[in-house]
Amino acid sequence: MTAAWPTADDRLERGYRRLLLAYPRRHRRRHGTEVVTTLLEMAEPGQRRPRAGEALHLIGSGLRLRFRLPAGRPFMAVAALLTALVVGAFGAAAGSWLGAQTFADLPDEAGMARLTQQAGGDETLHSFYSSSPWTAEAAHSFSRVDGLWDAEQVRQRLTADGWSVSGFTPVTGMSGTRDEAGSLVEVPLNGTRFTAESADLSIIVMGWNPAENSSIAIRSDVSLLAMPQRTAVFLPLVVVGTAAGLLVGWLVAAAVAYRMAAAPPGRRHAAALWGGALVALALPAVALYGNVMRVFRDGSVHEGSPLTVHSAFTPGEYYPFGPHWLVLGLTVAGLVAAVAAILTARPGDQPPQPSVVPG
Repeated sequence: MTAAWPTADDRLERGYRRLLLAYPRRHRRRHGTEVVTTLLEMAEPGQRRPRAGEALHLIGSGLRLRFRLPAGRPFMAVAALLTALVVGAFGAAAGSWLGAQTFADLPDEAGMARLTQQAGGDETLHSFYSSSPWTAEAAHSFSRVDGLWDAEQVRQRLTADGWSVSGFTPVTGMSGTRDEAGSLVEVPLNGTRFTAESADLSIIVMGWNPAENSSIAIRSDVSLLAMPQRTAVFLPLVVVGTAAGLLVGWLVAAAVAYRMAAAPPGRRHAAALWGGALVALALPAVALYGNVMRVFRDGSVHEGSPLTVHSAFTPGEYYPFGPHWLVLGLTVAGLVAAVAAILTARPGDQPPQPSVVPG
C-alpha cells in the first residue's frame, strides 16, 4: 500500500526546496534530496507548507554552513579574514555612495552666478567644479568688482533670502596687479570670511578689499565655495555598508575556499590568483578605511565639502607615490584577479540532484 503523504500536495516539497536555498549549493547537490525526503516523511497528512520551526531551523543551519570554512586549512581562514576586511571597505564605499545620492545637487553655472551676485560679485564670473579623494564635489566662483566690498551688506542680503549666516572672520593677504605704467605692484589685502547655510547647501563667502593706503584703483575680489550639506542618513548608510561588506566578504571567501578545495589538482593555482587579488586590493582598502576614519573623526568639524568614503576612487594624489589613478587602477586589477581565481577554481562536474519520487 502506498503512503498518502507524498501525493498530498507538491507545494510542500517546493516549500522545503526553497528553504534549502539557505544552504550552499554544494550541500544541496549532495544532500538535498535526502533532506527533502526525510522532511516529507515527517510531515503530517495534508500539510501544505513547512512549519515555522522547520523553516527557522533550515535557514539557520544553512547560514551556519555558508559561514563555515573547510577544516584543517589555516591559510584559508587567514584569507577569509582578509577578504572580509577588503570587502568591508568596499561596502563602506557603497554605503557612502548611496548616502551621497541624498545630498543636494550643486548649483549649475547660472545658479553660481546668481549666488555670486548675492554675495556682492558681478558678472565677471569665473566658476569651476572640483572634487578630491576625500570629499564630495564642490563648486567655486571668483569675481572682481569695482569699489569696496561690503561684508555686512552681503550678510544682510543673504539673511533676508533665508540663509543662516555665521559671524565674520578677518583675513589678510597680498595680491599682484599692474599700475598705469605697466609695472607689477603688490597690493596688501584685507578680507572678511563667513559661512551661510540653507536647508541643503552651505557656502563660504570671502571678499578682499585693497588696503586703505593702496595707490591703485580700488577693486575688490569676491570668492564663493558652494557645497552640499551632509544628510542624516549618510553615516548610518556607511555603517550598514561596512557591516554588510564584512558579512558578504566572509561568505564569498568561504564559498571560494570550498571551490578551491574541490577543484582538480591542475586548478589549484587559483589560490595564487586569490592571494594576488588580495594584495592588489589591499592599498585601495587602506584608502577606503582611511576615509571612513576621517568621516567619523572629522566629518562634524570639517570646513568644506562633506568628507566621503567613496571619494578615494577619485583620481588624485591620495598617496605620495604612484599615479593619480593608483587606487582605481589597483581596484580594477584586484577584481579581475578575483574573478579569474573563481573561474579557475571551478570544481569538476557533479551529477545533478535527483527529484523526490513519491511512493
